[in-house]
Amino acid sequence: MECGRAILVKDVWGEIPVRYVAQCGGQFIVISRAGDRMNGLLLHDWRAVLRDLISQLVPAGLTDKMRTAQSNGADGKFYSVMLVYPLAVSHLAAVLGADAGEVRAELADLAVRVE
Repeated sequence: MECGRAILVKDVWGEIPVRYVAQCGGQFIVISRAGDRMNGLLLHDWRAVLRDLISQLVPAGLTDKMRTAQSNGADGKFYSVMLVYPLAVSHLAAVLGADAGEVRAELADLAVRVE
């Protein structure tokens, strides 16, 4: 992901509780609206962002708890994915600006049901 681009995590009311802003060098800084321990944390690459996004997954039936990850890709397109089980890996890869195969490989060690 390009330096300065952001991945936004929105809740069902459209509020943005978490942002991951890409820094030059491939790192991401976490901006948390809650001001919790994650606020200001520097994640070393998109894989760390992926693990944090996975921690926010909920079953698809919990509509009031769902979150959406969104970003603008380097190709100028807008990408969005619901953070629910089962997870749409190709959409999540587009949000992260990563290859879908690499994202699947990262998810292989986690207990995440994917489409």
